[in-house]
Amino acid sequence: MTPTKSQTPSETAWWKSFYDDVAKVVLADQAPATIVRQVDTIVRLTGLSKGHRVIDQCCGLGQHACELASRGVDVVGVDQSADYIDHARQLAGHRNVAAEFVVADALEYQHPERVDAIYNWHSSFGYARHDAQNGRMLDAARHSLRHGGMMLLEFPNMLHLLANFQESIVSQHPDGVALTRTSRIAACTGTLHQVWEYRRNGQRVRRHESTLRIYLPDQLIKMFCDYGFDDVCALSPCGEPLTPAEPRCIIVGRNPSDG
Repeated sequence: MTPTKSQTPSETAWWKSFYDDVAKVVLADQAPATIVRQVDTIVRLTGLSKGHRVIDQCCGLGQHACELASRGVDVVGVDQSADYIDHARQLAGHRNVAAEFVVADALEYQHPERVDAIYNWHSSFGYARHDAQNGRMLDAARHSLRHGGMMLLEFPNMLHLLANFQESIVSQHPDGVALTRTSRIAACTGTLHQVWEYRRNGQRVRRHESTLRIYLPDQLIKMFCDYGFDDVCALSPCGEPLTPAEPRCIIVGRNPSDG
């Protein structure tokens, strides 16, 4: 992220060390069937089909973008990490699909031509201290969408997280990588503070910290509305009505037909 009045240089630089080679192992450890199911949901909620154009905000390693491209959708993947964009391009070549990948800040990136849909997956939102800074991502998205185009934001369902809070979670991944994620809630600031400790073959190799705003579904809906989206709702990961039992949610909004 480019430093702004709302963010200090230290706040904008955290991702450069956070999304490194070890984190890439964890991000890559997603079952292909899971990616397919998630893309099925994206297609169902946006109405995307062959020939439509979509932006993948904060595309990471490009798994979702390449799956959509395999279905004939014109995909533009955007991410700040040049390393991840290189990986996404290699994945597209490996899968023999046509997809465009751009190194850019999703807070600012606007496509030169209006697109049919935009999606933001895997908690790539809410890392700034102030709502206005986080909202820039929604604003950039709306100004890239055609009239009537859809925006999807996939995010933790904080109703579930708060009711089922776990201070420590350990997960195992390929190449001998284990991730321990330790969390605490700062009630006064409404933020979730996390320490990510990566071990490889039992030896600690990385330690990162992150801070995520605790946005409840109704707060995300209001943010969408404040930035000009219509028909906003909160859904489950399968696209059904959201309940507190779901660990994650999808906020869906439409760019008004009258602009």
